[in-house]
Amino acid sequence: MRKTSIAAALPALALVVALSGCGSSDDESASEDGLTTIDVGISPFQDTYLPIIGQEKGWFEEAGLNVNLRSLAWNAAMPALISGDVDIAVNNTTGVVSVANADPEVVYAYGWNPFTEGSALMIRPDGGLETIDTVEDRVGDHDEARTEVIESLAGKTIVTTLSTDMGKQINDALASVGMDEGDVTFLDMDPDAGLAAFLSGSGDAYLGGVPQRGRALEEGMEIGLSGPDLAAPPINGAVTTRSFATDEEDALLAFIDVMHRIIRYCDAETEACATTITDRLNEETAAGLTVEGFAEYWQNIELYAPNAAAAEEMILDEQGVSYWKTTWDSDNAYLVETDAIPAAVDAETNFLMPQVWQAYVDTYGADQTDY
Repeated sequence: MRKTSIAAALPALALVVALSGCGSSDDESASEDGLTTIDVGISPFQDTYLPIIGQEKGWFEEAGLNVNLRSLAWNAAMPALISGDVDIAVNNTTGVVSVANADPEVVYAYGWNPFTEGSALMIRPDGGLETIDTVEDRVGDHDEARTEVIESLAGKTIVTTLSTDMGKQINDALASVGMDEGDVTFLDMDPDAGLAAFLSGSGDAYLGGVPQRGRALEEGMEIGLSGPDLAAPPINGAVTTRSFATDEEDALLAFIDVMHRIIRYCDAETEACATTITDRLNEETAAGLTVEGFAEYWQNIELYAPNAAAAEEMILDEQGVSYWKTTWDSDNAYLVETDAIPAAVDAETNFLMPQVWQAYVDTYGADQTDY
């Protein structure tokens, strides 16, 4: 099994594309118009591109921020943060756990987007693998069907992006039935490249992002397993450095506030939100995500917190639909077991959402409803 190391990922920084403006200087974050300049890394998926709405609406400026959005390949986001090329990356807990041993400064600051049903293992129709629904109809039990589907992957080739949440999802699924990466063959590729390879005939199954899932469905592929049938869901949010979270707390909280505002806007004006995101996404990727597809997925296969109260209920509450500690522990288990990291990462030092959440509520409140 090929693993993507942090060192190997560093050249991916060359893929950085500035969507607007230029980076802030190391010694000066305040621009001439009094706005605080921050660089934010986003990756080409329908959920991590949401900050584009705030930029186009002028909401970051209203919040006192000059935000430069930089489009990064998913596996380039953490190296970009470590190098100082961005101040915040829209990423998830897996990204933090994967690099925190190498750079303890990297922290998970705040989550707003549990990827509850978003992950999907795509298979070919008549390709020798069956969907969980087909198997469940035959065996009459969901858990038994899930086990049979995962066990049927033995000896198969799976196209995904290893050492990210995507690779973690399928590895967690294998581990849950007593299998491991040695029982399958992985093709480790960037999500777009992996999808192209899968659609052209490579591999028996594919796991990527939501846009790739939509494209695969359009091309006649099927969902073998998805969501919790794979593993604990990733949680997208603001990943940053400890120094930025401390020294630029006001800017971080303002950024989070705009993200909640964007989600409330997309709840109320889903088609308009979808048009903005899909237009940009389809300009920059081969995803081919439609407005209808975006609307179908919104608050369905993944959830978005419109305010701090919802974020607490989803992520911080032990009974939440995506309790953070379950995902964090799963991240550690996968990355340690696959030798991607040398040791588990302590949540007390690198998961700051409880503290940041409280600071945010103290500043902005928990129950905003308007956009």
